[in-house]
Amino acid sequence: MNAGKVKYNSICIPEEVSGAIDAGIDRARRRKSLRAVKRTAAGVAAAVCVMFAGANIMPIYSYAADIPVLGDIVRVLHVGSGGERTDGVQAGAETEGKTVVLTFSDSKTAPAYTVEHFLAPNRVVFKLHGVRGLDFESISESVLSSDAVLDVYRNMHMDDSTMSITIVMKAGYSCEVSEYSNPGALALNFSADTESAGETVYYLRSKSLPYGDELGYLCEDYAKEGASQVKTAAGEYFVSIGQYGSMEDAEAALEELNAKYGDKGLYVAFGNSGEIPEE
Repeated sequence: MNAGKVKYNSICIPEEVSGAIDAGIDRARRRKSLRAVKRTAAGVAAAVCVMFAGANIMPIYSYAADIPVLGDIVRVLHVGSGGERTDGVQAGAETEGKTVVLTFSDSKTAPAYTVEHFLAPNRVVFKLHGVRGLDFESISESVLSSDAVLDVYRNMHMDDSTMSITIVMKAGYSCEVSEYSNPGALALNFSADTESAGETVYYLRSKSLPYGDELGYLCEDYAKEGASQVKTAAGEYFVSIGQYGSMEDAEAALEELNAKYGDKGLYVAFGNSGEIPEE
């Protein structure tokens, strides 16, 4: 018998090697997706420059919702929805300069998603549908690298195919989202937007709750009212509904809501875009 072959077959391979190989493959896939997005973005930027070079037109296209763009950029928006139905997609993130790119494994399109913007505190909520895995560590690290961001956290959902994160921004900032295909990705760009800085906003809220099923079910109860989850400075969460310009408007909304759903302990609160609720 070949002695060398016997020694080769007797080599013990540590179990950790398999995990390390898988992690390396995943990182390589993300880098490949990020490079493809960068190439597409560069090409589209050049095309847009040519398109606007001969006209005295303010490029407001980047601030409008649901506008088709050239090449592999599907749309650019601040609030709205997009993507296509997927199942079993894994989500992660990479950072390129001031841009955060949400990447999706083995997907030519971004999964179905919605983007919502709320004030008090100033935040955007991303809901991803058809996503079964979320590398929150890489997403959090990438998002928090932006000077515009104060915090990022996961939201509690009772549907395991829906993943959602909230990005809390400093007062006077907004987030623009660019959707890409081939490969599917969402590029996040944070920029100054002083229009709403310091504005007092009234809203309806629940009592503070720990992160868990009770929070998820309560938010689900008010899903049709645009309910969102807010993390307090103390580390708990509450359900927030609506944005109103006065106490009177908020109280009228609360009365209507209680008549529709019953009194579940909601009350009127207020704050501005730069404040994180204490509790």
